[in-house]
Amino acid sequence: MATAAIQLLFAPRADWWAFCWPLPWYLTCLSALAWAVLRAREKGSQGPPDEEPLPDPWDRAA
Repeated sequence: MATAAIQLLFAPRADWWAFCWPLPWYLTCLSALAWAVLRAREKGSQGPPDEEPLPDPWDRAA
């Protein structure tokens, strides 16, 4: 009975299968686009790198 239920729910001839089949591809593209936008915003919000980094405690001790 379990295999019959699985076959009934996940059969490609189900009406909703045409919508669900490409859904992972759409989600992958949308998540890659969202990552690129968020990464660009993160990079844009950072200031330019310092020319002279602050000395750490070990350099000051020497």
